[in-house]
Amino acid sequence: MDIYFIKLTIDLAFKFIFGEEKNIELLKALLCDITKLPIEYLEGLGFMGEELHRDSLTDHKTIVDVRAVLTDKTQIEVEMQVQNHHDMDKRSLYIWSKMYSAQMHKNDKYSDLAKCICINITAFDFTKEEDGHSKYVVKNDKTNDRFMDDLEIHFVELPKREKVGDNRLQKWMELFSSNSWEEMAKVAEGDDIMRQVYEQAREIAMNETKRIEIENRERWIIDQNSIKDYALKQGKLEGKLETAKAMLADGLDIKKIILYTGLTNEEINNLRESTYKV
Repeated sequence: MDIYFIKLTIDLAFKFIFGEEKNIELLKALLCDITKLPIEYLEGLGFMGEELHRDSLTDHKTIVDVRAVLTDKTQIEVEMQVQNHHDMDKRSLYIWSKMYSAQMHKNDKYSDLAKCICINITAFDFTKEEDGHSKYVVKNDKTNDRFMDDLEIHFVELPKREKVGDNRLQKWMELFSSNSWEEMAKVAEGDDIMRQVYEQAREIAMNETKRIEIENRERWIIDQNSIKDYALKQGKLEGKLETAKAMLADGLDIKKIILYTGLTNEEINNLRESTYKV
């Protein structure tokens, strides 16, 4: 019997693996390879709640995929994003600001605020960088000196995995980009940590409750993409029709209108009939 393939780019599948206490070592390994923090520094890693602090009931409710904290109070947030809403930069900065400000309580001092790290793993190209891994910090634009270490935002863009320039991170990116069990197993071959990720994914696929949740999530993502694609096509079609209407009003030849707009002869005739209907 074929086992339903779990795509690790589905945020829920990612959370089921890397957001579980039993898999804390897998998360440590992933964070170590992205942030380059020493594995010893991550020894005290522990999970935090998924919902970020809200100042009032009217605030946006922000749920993140995986949120963890180190013994020195450094917070790390990881998100897997398969849909490009063209706002990842602002979303990531917003999440960072929530993580940072949520540390402050009554009678606390600003000096008590700890570093926050946001990691975005995207199934699409987002930054203008050719390298598949980009790290952003706050620096002086003249001297290049760091203003502070408290802000750190990463983008790991899976489509750029061949250009990442880091063999270990590239392997993770290939694992996340796998489209079959065979492909995932091949990437994980000879690597104990990634083999465990592969086995956890198989285990989730055989858990009916979790599998159905992931299937529903994947179906919802497909539906959302279809809706956006339809809206985009409709917008383009309306633009073409408006252009054709103007060209008809100018008396241009129908063959030229077809050439410039890509509309069919039938579509242009229907437009002409509806426009000049008496």
